[in-house]
Parts: sequence; C-alpha cells; structure tokens
Amino acid sequence: MNHQKKIIFLLFIALLLLPVISACSTNTKSGSQKTAQSTNDPVKQGTTKLKQLNNKLQAALKKNDTAAIKKYGKQINTQWLSYENGVRDRFPLQYAKIERYQQPIYAQSNLSNPDVAQMKENSEALTEQLDDLLTAKETKAKPSKQMDQAVNDYLKYADEQIDILVKTTKPFVKAVEDGDIEKAKKLYTQPRIYYERAEPIAESFGDLDPAIDARINDVDDPSKWTGFHEIERALWEKNSLKGQKKYAQKLMADVLSLQKEAKSFKLTPKAMVAGAMELLEEAATTKITGEEERYSHTDLLDLQANVDGSEAVYQAAIPALNEGHKDLAAEIDKQFQAFDKQMLKYKKSETEYENYTKLSKNEIRKISNELSKLSKLMAQTAKIF
Repeated sequence: MNHQKKIIFLLFIALLLLPVISACSTNTKSGSQKTAQSTNDPVKQGTTKLKQLNNKLQAALKKNDTAAIKKYGKQINTQWLSYENGVRDRFPLQYAKIERYQQPIYAQSNLSNPDVAQMKENSEALTEQLDDLLTAKETKAKPSKQMDQAVNDYLKYADEQIDILVKTTKPFVKAVEDGDIEKAKKLYTQPRIYYERAEPIAESFGDLDPAIDARINDVDDPSKWTGFHEIERALWEKNSLKGQKKYAQKLMADVLSLQKEAKSFKLTPKAMVAGAMELLEEAATTKITGEEERYSHTDLLDLQANVDGSEAVYQAAIPALNEGHKDLAAEIDKQFQAFDKQMLKYKKSETEYENYTKLSKNEIRKISNELSKLSKLMAQTAKIF
C-alpha cells in the first residue's frame, strides 16, 4: 500500500512539473531563436565582414604595404556597397557617419601613392563607427524630429569644414606674406576644398562670401576686388606677390569672421536642401566652364568639393527620406556614387586633380551631365520638404 502511494505521489509531482519543464524548453528555444535572428541580420553580418577588412587594411597601413593598402581599400568599398542599402534604410544616422570615412579610404586606394597618414586616421574613425553600428538601434524618430536632426547634423558638418578652412588658410596666408610663390601655389587648393564644401552656408553671408570668393567679373570696381581669386591671379598670371600682403591679411580676417558667424547660423530643412540643389546647378552650368579657377585651373577640385558638401546634405536628410521616399534616396545615392567614380580618373591626390585645360569638351560635357542629374534629384528632395 505504501508502495502504491509513493508511485501515485511521484506521478502527481510529475504532472505539476510538466508545464514548468515545457515553459523552460520554450524559453530556451525562444532565446536561441533571438540569438540566431541577431546573428543572421544582414546588416550585422555585413558590418562584421567590413570590420575584418578594415582590420586588414590597418595592418597593411602599419607595414606601409602599398599593394595591400590599395587591395583592402577597394575591398572595403565593395563590401560596403553589398549591404549599404540596408544600413541606409534602418540606420540612416550611422550610414552617414560610415560614408564620411569609407569614401576617402576608397578614393585613396585608387591613387598611385595613397596618403597613409590620412588613411590611418579614416580607418581608425571607421572602426569606431562600425562598432557603433553593431550595437545601434533602428531609427524610429518622428519625421519632424528627423528633419531637425538633419539640419543639426549638416550645420555640424559645415562648422567642421569652416574650422578646417581657417586652419588651412593660415599657412597659405603666411606663404603669401613671405612672398613664397611656389609654396603659396602648393597651399592654395587646401583651403579651397573646405570653402567650397561649406559654400551654401558661406553664401548666406552677403558681405563675407563676395569678399572671400568673388571672381573679377563679379565686382564693379576691380580695385576693390579681394579674396582667394585676387591672390590666385597674382600667383598664376602675374607670377608676383608684390603688394599682396594686405589682401592675404584681409582674407584671413574674413575667414575668421565667417567662422564666428557660422557658429550661430540658423537654417531650415527646406533652405538646407535648396542650398545644395542651387550649388549643384551652379556647378553644372557655370563652374564647369572653368571660370571659377581661371588662373590656376584647379576647377575639378572645386567641383568635387561642391558635390561633397551637397552629399553631406543628402546624408543628413536620409532619415526623413526613408519615410515614404526610399526609392528617391537610393537613386540619389547611386548618382553620387556615379559622379565620384567618374572623378576618380582625374584625381591625383586629396588636394590635386587634373588641370582643367587638359580635359576634352566631351569629358567636360559628361561631368556637367552628371552634375545636372544630381541637381534635378536634389530638387525633388526640396519639394518633399
């Protein structure tokens, strides 16, 4: 009798424990499914592979192995292109930051002598952004907040460019003051890059932009002409820096004023996109003629910088574009890539492109067409906002 009671008691306990055991099994299975889902996430997988390639690039950079540097720089670009659409759709804020460092790495990998120091800097920054992406949560902010964030991100970018403009203008001005023509010629293009990238902001200041960037045909009285292009003419046409000290000092003062004014500049989303669109249109119709840098013929560098600045606007606006306009975002992204690829054939270094006068009419027309396509696409973006 005692033996029968013991069996009944054990069966009763087993029945009580059955739901608990089943639940534990379900939880274990659910946990394993969540882990699998995370592991199988194409964005996470792609980022892990990209990080591995970036690690190989860093090893090559330490060894100063040019062949390996170029190899991994290009492989990083191929890997990024294989899954970037998923990042742009789900993690637009991280997407823009990764593009900021990945693109220069790819550009350098296409040069005969890549800038190792710059690639190291960009590669290290890329590692940080990839780590951030691996732990990021998908962007689900409201459209209004997304656009506010877009404007803030773009203004931050513009401030960074203007800060570097100030930094690179100083040695250029010093060379002009010292009367060192060859050094001044070599340094001329560095500040031009950062001014052209931030030009939509600079143009908002009606007194400073003409003082810094006016061409001779922009002024009524040539004796009052100042800025980069006045000094450019002295360097390349006159081949003399006599009397240029006052122009160099005024340029420095105006650039510093621009830096100060830009820090408190306010911008609306519509004005932000319109500025990028207008800049691209000007590049496609006016700057492409070679009139911007008519003495140094460094126009291609200006054009690329204009596109870089416009692309920063696009990248900042991606979160908002993803709300019902993903196809347009993808089309714009594709067109920026097409333009950058076309310009790579003329790029010699970060501060030097092919002399504009060496391009054929057909080559100039092709660049103009690509710029026009970008301008029209950005115009569609402006209508949305």
